Amino acid sequence: MQGTRMSGQAALEPMTGCGILGVLKSIAGMEGVLPLIHGPVSCSSGHRLAMLFAGVEPLLPTTAVEQRHVVLGSASRLLSAMRTAYKTYRPKLLVVILTCATALIGEDFSGVIKIYESETGALAAVIDGSALSGDEVDAAFITYEVLADKLGIRQGEEAPLLALDGLALTDYAFALNHASVKDLIESSLPLTVTPGLFHGANAFEGAPYRTARKARVSLLWQGGMDLAAPVGVEGSLRFVKALAAYGSLDLKPEAMAAYQAHSERLKPLASRIAAARPRVGVEGAGWYAYAMAAFLKNELGCRVLLAVDRALDAIDWRSVADEFYEDTGRYELVELLKAFGAGWVLGSSNVQLDECWRYVPFFNPVWRTVEPVQTLGYGAAIALAQRLCGEAGQ
Repeated sequence: MQGTRMSGQAALEPMTGCGILGVLKSIAGMEGVLPLIHGPVSCSSGHRLAMLFAGVEPLLPTTAVEQRHVVLGSASRLLSAMRTAYKTYRPKLLVVILTCATALIGEDFSGVIKIYESETGALAAVIDGSALSGDEVDAAFITYEVLADKLGIRQGEEAPLLALDGLALTDYAFALNHASVKDLIESSLPLTVTPGLFHGANAFEGAPYRTARKARVSLLWQGGMDLAAPVGVEGSLRFVKALAAYGSLDLKPEAMAAYQAHSERLKPLASRIAAARPRVGVEGAGWYAYAMAAFLKNELGCRVLLAVDRALDAIDWRSVADEFYEDTGRYELVELLKAFGAGWVLGSSNVQLDECWRYVPFFNPVWRTVEPVQTLGYGAAIALAQRLCGEAGQ
């Protein structure tokens, strides 16, 4: 099955979920923003764990619609739930997430939003999180557009601040990786990194987020290896060079010195790994996974099986992997990794199989208690290479 793409074939347990998950991944950690699931109770209860990925209370109210609301209309039910949500939690922005049940009937909820905003003085928006409008990957882009319109968010051109929009608190190992990418950017470019929209930015007041330059990464990455995640030594330099070009900025002198120093440290490790040609599986969201595969294959000489949430036509997978699969669920992916002969696997705990390979947590969901692993920046590249060499803890 080498080099086979699974697109268009039947897939069990797909990696990507419905749009509800994408909306929640985006807004779970935003201050002053409360999601409200407009649909059956099951849609709310089934997605509460997404809030835990952001390290916040899994608060997820629902309208708990029943069959009669789908048949006769659910607008009054929604307005009642919105009023209760405001009275209880006082959100600055209430985000109503439609489910398949409420999206399918095609009701117009604009009148409900107007009544709510008039009564409370707060803001509200409706986002279609149903599978009818796409999966969780699509939903992040839809959510950003809706929030940008509702909050009047614009690109900042002159400020020295940079917001990484799309990098979210729900990203795996967020705290470690955000600190690393912030240090990488600020040590390489004349920029100061400020929280992006999905990272709890204050989007309701004037500064600093509103005036910051905004680069789309992680959940909002639209393809192209130039702005893929800064994984590896070459990958980290590629990332800061892309940001420099994006902002018409010059690299700091120390940027190349840091690159050269880490490049020299990586060389002997890479030589040992390339000689062994280990087989490594990578499962993850595109922004991280394409970059990780490129590091493993092109900088370390591994053979790589890559499974991503969404394939990107802008990237030829053959340049970063030996085998490639899209939106492949747990059962299928485990069997593919076995057939590939993987000795290491980076991914969610769905592909943790200790009797078959060494596992590195890389992608939500990670259900088991494990220490998060930093993957972004120069230091993480050296640490992962040492791990593959057996010079660091398993």
